[in-house]
Amino acid sequence: MLQSESAIARSPAAAGPWIMIAGLIGLWMLAALNSPAVIVVTALAAAAGFVFWAAWRVQADGAHLLCALVIIELLASATFLPVTEEQRFVIRYPLLLLFALPPAIRAARNPLLWRGGFRDYLLYLGWAGVSITYSLLPGYTAARVLAAILLFVISVKLASDIKGVKDIERLLKWMMIGLAVVWAGLVAMLVAAPHDLAWSDELMSGMVRFRGFFGSPNQVGEVTLATVCAGTILWSSASGRGKVLLGIEMATAIVLGALADSRSPFVGVAVGGFAYMFWRYRLRALPVCVVLAVLVFAAATQIAPDYFTRGEVSTLTGRTDVWRFAVEKIKERPLTGWGFEVEGQILQSKYFPVWWGPWEEGPHSSLHSGYLSRAVGLGVPAFAFWVFFFLRPWFWLFRRGDDPWQLKRVFLLVVLPVLILNIVETTAGDCRYAVGLLATLCWAFAERQRLGAIDAGRAQPRLANILAAPVEKLIAQQEGI
Repeated sequence: MLQSESAIARSPAAAGPWIMIAGLIGLWMLAALNSPAVIVVTALAAAAGFVFWAAWRVQADGAHLLCALVIIELLASATFLPVTEEQRFVIRYPLLLLFALPPAIRAARNPLLWRGGFRDYLLYLGWAGVSITYSLLPGYTAARVLAAILLFVISVKLASDIKGVKDIERLLKWMMIGLAVVWAGLVAMLVAAPHDLAWSDELMSGMVRFRGFFGSPNQVGEVTLATVCAGTILWSSASGRGKVLLGIEMATAIVLGALADSRSPFVGVAVGGFAYMFWRYRLRALPVCVVLAVLVFAAATQIAPDYFTRGEVSTLTGRTDVWRFAVEKIKERPLTGWGFEVEGQILQSKYFPVWWGPWEEGPHSSLHSGYLSRAVGLGVPAFAFWVFFFLRPWFWLFRRGDDPWQLKRVFLLVVLPVLILNIVETTAGDCRYAVGLLATLCWAFAERQRLGAIDAGRAQPRLANILAAPVEKLIAQQEGI
């Protein structure tokens, strides 16, 4: 019997598929020898196949999807890609549609999406959609509105699946995994990339700053803030091995952030850390905070003497010139603004006083203030509306004694640093990049907890009435007797 099975295995029919595969490989090798373009086409086809497989695979788990979206948001803007800055949309938006559109369509049926702050955020994004009609660059506005809506809907879906602290920590853990992929790429750039590709030589300040594969060193700083803030939240519950991995990633982020000479993220992290210590330990934290502040300042002045004084400090490295011009443009259109997330285009005006440097890139230019950017983009009423619904769940949370999801520390250690950084950088956009995704996701956790508490409060009187009904009926029967 074994001999007959062995004979069947050696038969030509059984060997046929392997012969065909070997033949196809041979034909491919011959074609590759005759035309090297075959290798390129094959590599592209394999990469496309992997991307489609990954998009299908990660949609089964929200945490995995979040990890993939973080990687897409950060790597899609890489300078080593074979496209110009104006052409990067051909990479970012197809990937977003592939990964985010199917789950966003399914999540649109989520009833939570049409309640409370989630509904308010959709109204805000709806006004952003209306701004396409009068935007300085309608095409840019339309694309960025679409991306914001997709990522927002997915953020609400992730928040709606939360059952407790462990679920929040799992999402942040996978976000850190996505950020680790980005840091691995930045470390590779630091070690192997040519100086002109990985570093920025700033003529105005004379500084040499690490930017890796990003267009600006400040983007490295923003990823540093997201990494340090999310890692701090995960630290207390991590295992011994997890603490080692978190420590390596956070240390890498701090070192590369320092090489990028990006000061604002470190200020935001410090403010959030001190606020958390004062909130938890009250006045007992004051001596520790003072000592830490002195030590950090002394170490920074010794390691990098020009760190606190580089650039034009009196104008915050030219920011105040931009802000004054932005305020004037807000006065021209206070109610409607100039179009969603194309605020950099206003700097193309012939009346803008600075005509060089990072402010000549049209819609890719930054106003270096997320709050001014919102007012310039959609007008003052829309900006005020965003402030209202974004801060409402946090005010509600700090007025309460209970905090089952431990979101008070999330606000102090994550959201507050982002809001501080947003004063001098355009970071907390609507789900854009790592910082925007992190801020929106944390807000969604808080709003979900607020709505859940409201539902629980409404359910208690109804439950009491239901339980009291049989008792009242029994009393009525006895009185009738």
